[in-house]
Formats: sequence, structure tokens, C-alpha cells
Amino acid sequence: MRLSTVASSALLSVLAALPSRAEDISHQPVIVRPLVLDGKPIAPGGAVSQISGLKKGGDGFVSVRAGPSTKAEEIGRLTEGSFVIAAFEPKRGTSVRFIGVIYDLDHTSETPMMERCGLPEGPPYFDGTYQGPCKSGWVAERFVKVLAD
Repeated sequence: MRLSTVASSALLSVLAALPSRAEDISHQPVIVRPLVLDGKPIAPGGAVSQISGLKKGGDGFVSVRAGPSTKAEEIGRLTEGSFVIAAFEPKRGTSVRFIGVIYDLDHTSETPMMERCGLPEGPPYFDGTYQGPCKSGWVAERFVKVLAD
């Protein structure tokens, strides 16, 4: 079967627009929004969570991605039991494959993770694009177990 020149050109332009490498998937920052009730922030927009459910005998880590896609660049790795802050907007009814996480690999600090990462547990709550001091990225949601929210 032979495609017409017009169809062939259209197909090539669509294929050319698709990302071909991980670096082509745009970086999507993690957004943290406090939980709101009656128009007032009532709680931080993140939950202390833990990486769990990695396959026994697997590679031993889950990739942290620059965006919510397996094609996004790998920017870090987290092992079973690593603590993270799962950033979520209050849309729990939606089916989401990736979740934004904030993490700090300093396991020796006595300071609570929310505080270390600049996310106050009391008002005023952080609201906006997370830029540090901890690292952030996207992890497959099935590996993130919420411990407290």
C-alpha cells in the first residue's frame, strides 16, 4: 500500500512533533497547594509518604522523573523505604499514574522532613511551584504509600 504525498507529509510532520528521547519531554515542576475548606487553607498540600512495593529481585529503585511520564528524563532514584512528601492537589477522585514528590536523601537529620524541605505544617502553608531546598520530581504513584496527611 502506498501513501499519497499529502498523507505521507502529514504523517511525517506528526511523527516529527513527537518526543523521541527522554530529554524531549518537558520538565514539569511539582506544584504544592494547601488543602482548602470554605475558601481557607486548612492543611499543607503534601503528605509524608514512603516508597514501597518495589519488585523483590528487581533493580532496587524507582525512577524520579522530570515530568509525569516514563519518557521524561530520569533525574533521581529512590529505594524501598525512602521517605518522600507526596504533593497533591485535592483531586483524589482522579486516576493519576504519576505523583509529584519532594525528597531529601539526608537520612541523618533529626529535623522533620516537612520542615527540612520548607513546607510548614501550620499556617501560612506553602502554595506554589516547589523550588527547594529539597529535590522534587515525579514517581509512579503505585510506589508511593501515604503515611500521614
